[in-house]
Amino acid sequence: MSSGESETNEVYDEQYFRETYGFDGLKRFDIHWWSIRWYASMVARCLRAMGGRRILEIGCGHGFMLARLERKFDTFGVDISAYAIEQAARFAPASMCQVADVEMGLPAQYEVGSFDLVVAKYVFEHIKNPLQAVRVAASMLKPGGELFFSVPNTESIGARWKGESWYAHQDPTHCSLLEPAKWLDITEAAGLQVYRESADGFWDFPYLRRLPVWAQFPLFIGPTALSCLSGRAILPPRCGENLLIFARKPSASDARP
Repeated sequence: MSSGESETNEVYDEQYFRETYGFDGLKRFDIHWWSIRWYASMVARCLRAMGGRRILEIGCGHGFMLARLERKFDTFGVDISAYAIEQAARFAPASMCQVADVEMGLPAQYEVGSFDLVVAKYVFEHIKNPLQAVRVAASMLKPGGELFFSVPNTESIGARWKGESWYAHQDPTHCSLLEPAKWLDITEAAGLQVYRESADGFWDFPYLRRLPVWAQFPLFIGPTALSCLSGRAILPPRCGENLLIFARKPSASDARP
């Protein structure tokens, strides 16, 4: 491990996860539980649709999503945090998870061109060179494989209304808060074809200063709850605090007339 990677590893320690996410485990029915459930449902649906089995999660954290998938799919994960990988071994014991810096490339055990789906939830905004990270992610895909990632949505209602108090500005490790158009450019520059954009909904309450939080729920939570319960990405790109991008690696059949 390089000295730079080691220093970054130390940033994402137990204290970081506790202060940023407020948990060391997953509490049933809290916002993180619903988020993991939603992402896992979308991933499972995507894999079934393509008839795939192998999934790699970049930035797997504690392995909560992999834990929901490992009984039915071949699950792999990497994270720059040694602490997170220790937790992943606890929560997702059937998944192969290792410490790795995606900008530097992945260990040889993660064979290039061998995955049906690569997922990166809330990862690329932490990386100074996101194009390099997306290129590495793309290299891990089989032809016809797909990349699904989420990043803070700088054109969301929360970002526009809250300014510097918006949730994504509260984490000092967010070094790449880019416009949605820039994320699309990066994805395509990595050799992938974007086929869908969506959002995760409104959850960064409160949105309106003069209205009680309980009164804001009916205005914002409905579409979010519908998306979450359906296990699908159904909201327009600006209708959520995070942008979701779905992209596909071209295959030989794509070149046929």
